[in-house]
Amino acid sequence: MGIEIHDGIDLWKVRLFNPEGILRVGRYYGVTGANAYGVGTDYLVGQMWPLYRGATFDRIGISVQTAEADKSMRLGIYADDDVDGYPDRLVLDAGVVSLATTGVKAVTIDQHLPAGMYFLAMLTDAAGALLWTADVVTRWSPLGAGDVTLQSTAWKVAQEYGALPDPFPASAVGMNDGWGIQMRVKAVD
Repeated sequence: MGIEIHDGIDLWKVRLFNPEGILRVGRYYGVTGANAYGVGTDYLVGQMWPLYRGATFDRIGISVQTAEADKSMRLGIYADDDVDGYPDRLVLDAGVVSLATTGVKAVTIDQHLPAGMYFLAMLTDAAGALLWTADVVTRWSPLGAGDVTLQSTAWKVAQEYGALPDPFPASAVGMNDGWGIQMRVKAVD
């Protein structure tokens, strides 16, 4: 068995394996953490989240390591419609989770996303609540480097706490921290 040739055109397709295309139903995907840092009061963070195949998600959540009484965080999803590495259109304002206690905090959603570049969003009114983070993410990022050593994986911009804005505000600064925001797979295309 060889490569089929038709009118001089090679019909053999190269198949590339991409382990980031694997999605298992019932599992969370996103950034995992080894440290705990706060997002900061009245800051909107859009964290890079490439999705390599379409899927439907039923939860979006975070892991609170240090609680702050009477404080909360709004979670959501932005699409990078023009694929320039910056969040554009608000896809979902998922709602609010309490930061008053530690542990996993999730919002129930029913959101289908086709393959593409997305940004998972966080906006909080808490100064002291700490979330799982991956400090100084070192893998390759399509957002590029802020300097020669630190790849950007998120955008952060001042934003008064409340509903997530649409579109994502201009003039955010790149960050190399990755907070442990994740989504749970309900079904895979």
